[in-house]
Amino acid sequence: MSHDAFETLSTAQLVTASGGFGSQLNGAMHRAQELGLRVTSTTGGKHATHSYHYLGRAADVAGKPAAMREFFREMAGTHPTELFYDPMGAYKNGQNLHRSIGGHGNHVHVAY
Repeated sequence: MSHDAFETLSTAQLVTASGGFGSQLNGAMHRAQELGLRVTSTTGGKHATHSYHYLGRAADVAGKPAAMREFFREMAGTHPTELFYDPMGAYKNGQNLHRSIGGHGNHVHVAY
């Protein structure tokens, strides 16, 4: 099979594609959009070496601070593998770290 038969989907297309990401991440991205946030990164971009982004398990969303706070609060109740937003804190492996990790002041990172 020729690789020419495949085309790369944009983040916007993956957000709406069924099966593009796991159901929890897909649901999180849809909710972010409902809150007026935009998905700024999924599998592309520069991330930590072993980032869940590279596995198709994470997304970054950005927008108005009030919407990011609401998104963070809602996602905290979904038991994410990672949830980072410096103004509100961080969750890792379902545990509240009770601190920020840095580098996430202008976006919310969520992974499942």
